[in-house]
This record gives sequence, C-alpha cells and structure tokens, in this order.
Amino acid sequence: MPDWRAHDLSHKFQIASRHQPGLNLALRRYGAGPPVLFVHGATFSGRIFDIPHPGLNWLQDVAQSGFCAYALDIRGYGLSQPCAFPPARPYATGAEAIEDIADAVDWISARHGGVPVSLVGWSWGTLTTARYVAQTMQGLVNALVLYAPIFAQRNQGWIDMLADPADPQRLRQLAPFRLVTMADTTERWDSQIPAGADWRCESALTALVEASIADDGASMLAPSPAFRVPNGTFLDLWECFNGRSIYDPADITCPTLLIRGAQDPTSTRQDALGVFDRLGAPDRAYIEIADGTHFINAEHRAPALFAQVAAFLRRINRPSPQQEREGAL
Repeated sequence: MPDWRAHDLSHKFQIASRHQPGLNLALRRYGAGPPVLFVHGATFSGRIFDIPHPGLNWLQDVAQSGFCAYALDIRGYGLSQPCAFPPARPYATGAEAIEDIADAVDWISARHGGVPVSLVGWSWGTLTTARYVAQTMQGLVNALVLYAPIFAQRNQGWIDMLADPADPQRLRQLAPFRLVTMADTTERWDSQIPAGADWRCESALTALVEASIADDGASMLAPSPAFRVPNGTFLDLWECFNGRSIYDPADITCPTLLIRGAQDPTSTRQDALGVFDRLGAPDRAYIEIADGTHFINAEHRAPALFAQVAAFLRRINRPSPQQEREGAL
C-alpha cells in the first residue's frame, strides 16, 4: 500500500491565538484565489479536509476550482496543541472554537487584502461556524456551507452515549480529552454503511487515521496508536441531541448551502431541514447525496459532494459585472 505521506502536500501555517496566551492555531492551505475556510467537527481535525489520499483531498479539489482553501485545527485538535490540557474541564468548548474561527477568519481576510471569507463547516463545525456568522459582522463572511448539519433534533443514540449512567437526564462527567483509535473509527464508520455496500476505500480510512495520529505529537504516549480529541464539543452536542437549539438560524443572512449524505444518522434530514426552514438567508439551498454517510467526503461519493459545494462557492464568489469590466481594462 502506498505511504500516505507522499500525498501530504498542503502548506502549513501557525497563527497566534488572541484569546489563549501561548497557543498557536494551525492552518492548512492549498491554491490561490478567493479564500475558503473549512472548519472540522467533533472528532477529526482539519485533517478531514486534507486527507492524504488521491481524489479525497477536499482542499486540493477546492483549490483546483480556483480558490485558496484553508482548513483550521481548533485548539486541542491536530496541529493546534496547547502546552497542556486543563486538568479539570472539557477542552475546546463551542465558545472557544468560535474564538479560534474568528482568529482564522481575520488572519485569512487580512492576508487576502480584506476580502470576505467563505466558510464550510462539518458536523459540530456547522454549529460553530453558524454561531460565528450569527454573532459577528456578516460582511466578514460572504457564504456559508453547512455540511452534515446538526441543530436541535433528539438523537437517542447520542444521548445514550453521553448521558450519566446514574442520571440519564444529565451529561456524564467529561475528561479534557479522549483517545480515538483506528478501531474506534472503523466501528463507527462501518455501522453507517449497509451490509455488502462498497462505499469506502480502505486505504482512505488508513490514510485519514494514520495521518491524524501523526499530527498529534503526543500520540506516542498512548498505550496503542491513537490521537487525542478534546471533549468540549460534547457540551454543545448534548444540548442539540436533546432537542435544544443553541443558536437561531434566522440570524444568518448570507447565502447558505446545507448538504448531507442521505444515510447520515448524525445529521438527519429532519434536523437539517429544521435549519433550512429557519434561516434568515433568502439565498439558501438544501442538497442530499445518496449512498453516503456522515463521512461522505472520504467515500466514493465524495466527488458529488465536492462538485456541489464548488458550484455554490463559484456562484457566490463570481465577479460582479463591474469587476469583470474593470478586470478587462
């Protein structure tokens, strides 16, 4: 099997956090053109968009569509490791992730001459990017893609996983982080693929997990190969999967695309349409892609996902007639 390292070609940047002294946030980049920032979910870092595998690197695909594609590692994920995790609380809460997104958007916009940035959030990243857009000056963001969106639908499977065994109405006590192994990832992913279906390339799974382990410099301290994942995300997910919304989609007015795999049990059709129907954006669309799970961007149907998102981004970032006339002079 070819070594995934031969395909790990993104440019890496470190930017200083304005909110946590001593913390540097990692950005991965491909391409040139209008900037697009990808924000990951609860388990994988920005590596999920930068999979070192042919045909599955979303940053490369967006760059080939004429954009400068960035992926952020929220604090505690991937290459954005703190000097030490706080010992007494879950790390990287939604509020902290929004601070990191703000730092990344400001840095990217300044690097590109002050132009607005397009945002793509995945899973938990749809909560953090949506809340960021709802809370900030929306002129900083010209488009929002919510991939595998989560909002406020009761999800018993997630509730059972997160609940305190002694009191199922309460979130269990959380450590600052958890460890995720190849076996953990395989079990979760396989549970979403119908028996006998060929939806995923095994070498893609290997590349994603092994690269994630390599990104975490402290993973060698684990008893078996694993990467660390902050638990702050579970504070948000506990609310959402109990049917309690944590933001108002009506506050989002920029053009917005919602897109998900049709077989995704985490981001459900009903939940995604709940966001769609409440959005304040008059320019909004909802798309489903068949034969795909919560990880469709790393599956055989990834090209369909990439094409739909690229088409949306191209439409929003198309030069105005005046800009085209000025460019022709």
